[in-house]
Amino acid sequence: MSNNQVFSKDIILQQNAYKAEKKLNKLRREMFEEDDTIVTGSYYDKLEKLKNSPLYDCLNHMPKPVVHHIHLTAACPLEFLVKKICYYNHVYFNEKEQNFKVSKNGIKDEGYIQVNKLRQHWKNANDFDNHLKNTMLLK
Repeated sequence: MSNNQVFSKDIILQQNAYKAEKKLNKLRREMFEEDDTIVTGSYYDKLEKLKNSPLYDCLNHMPKPVVHHIHLTAACPLEFLVKKICYYNHVYFNEKEQNFKVSKNGIKDEGYIQVNKLRQHWKNANDFDNHLKNTMLLK
């Protein structure tokens, strides 16, 4: 998809939007520094902590007529995804599709292989982890 096809291509952010983004990123970073597992695990296990956070309070006051939610890939640093999440045995990757799937019951879909098994076929784990980072960054 080219930039001309993106629905938000003509949007010009106001200075206040940049300030809000900085504040939200700072609050997100602080939560992650306090508990780097805040964005993983059961939603209900983390719910009380999330709802009592300054980040949630800020989001709750923003003018948006929907229930707020956040996706794991948008909520944590890339380093966390690669160095922690991609070391679980229930994370699978399809090299051809450049796509991840997660299931403790296993993935039977064609082309999906446990990330930990893929890592074993590389010269070293660090090279493979860098490959995953570049994949996630769409390089």
